[in-house]
Amino acid sequence: MKDLLFCEIDQFGFPHWDGFDAFRWYILPTSWDYLTGDAYLWIYKSAWFIYHRDVIKQYAFEAQIPVLLLAGVAVSEVGGMPERFKGLGVLQGKQVIDEVLNEKNKYSNTTSVGSIAIQLGVAAQTLGIAPEKLDHFQQFRLAQCLLDNNFNIRVVAFHLRDLILYDNPGINTATLTDEQIILAGSRYNRGIKRSAEDIINSIHEPIGSPSREYSEYGRQIIKKKETIMKMLENQ
Repeated sequence: MKDLLFCEIDQFGFPHWDGFDAFRWYILPTSWDYLTGDAYLWIYKSAWFIYHRDVIKQYAFEAQIPVLLLAGVAVSEVGGMPERFKGLGVLQGKQVIDEVLNEKNKYSNTTSVGSIAIQLGVAAQTLGIAPEKLDHFQQFRLAQCLLDNNFNIRVVAFHLRDLILYDNPGINTATLTDEQIILAGSRYNRGIKRSAEDIINSIHEPIGSPSREYSEYGRQIIKKKETIMKMLENQ
C-alpha cells in the first residue's frame, strides 16, 4: 500500500486528454484540414502511442504478454472523456452513492481512470490490494497514480496477463494465437462474466449478428495488427 500512496506522478509527460480535446473531437465536425472531430482523435491517439511505444514494449515484456495486445488496448482506450474529470468528479459522485446506499465501494470502484481506462477496483486487485478495503482517500490516490502513464500502462499490462490466465491457466502468456488475443482484449472491455465459449463463438457469427459485439473489441485489435506493429517498429 505504501507504493500506492506515494507513487510519483509525472507532471511533465505527454499532455492528458482534457476538456478542450474532448470539445475539439466530439463537438466539432471531422476535418483533416482543421484537425477536428475524428481526425483530431486519431492524431492524438497516434501521437500518444508513438510517445509511449517504448514503455508499452517494456511493460509487455515485463508482464510476459504480446506487445500487440497491450498496444491494441492502448489504441482503443486513449481519448474520450477528460481524464482528470474521472478522478475529480465522477469518483467522488460514486463515493457519495456508496455511502448513501451503504455499499462498500461497489460503485466507486467501477470508476475508470487513466489514459488506458481501467476500473479502480480492477487496478487495486491487479496490485494485490483488496478493492473493498480501500478508503476514499486511497481510492483518490490510486486514481491520481493512474494518471501517471507509466504506472497506468504497467497496471494494464499485468491485468491483461491476469485475463489471459483466467481463460488459459498455466499457458505461456507471451505467445498467443489471434483467437486468444481477441478473447483477452474482449475480456478487458467486457469483463469476465460472459463465458469464453460465447466470445469465441461470436468471432465466427455472421456480420450483423447481435452476438458479434461480444468479440468486437478484441477483433479490432487484430484488424489493426499491421498498422500497430508498423508504428511500434517506427516504420
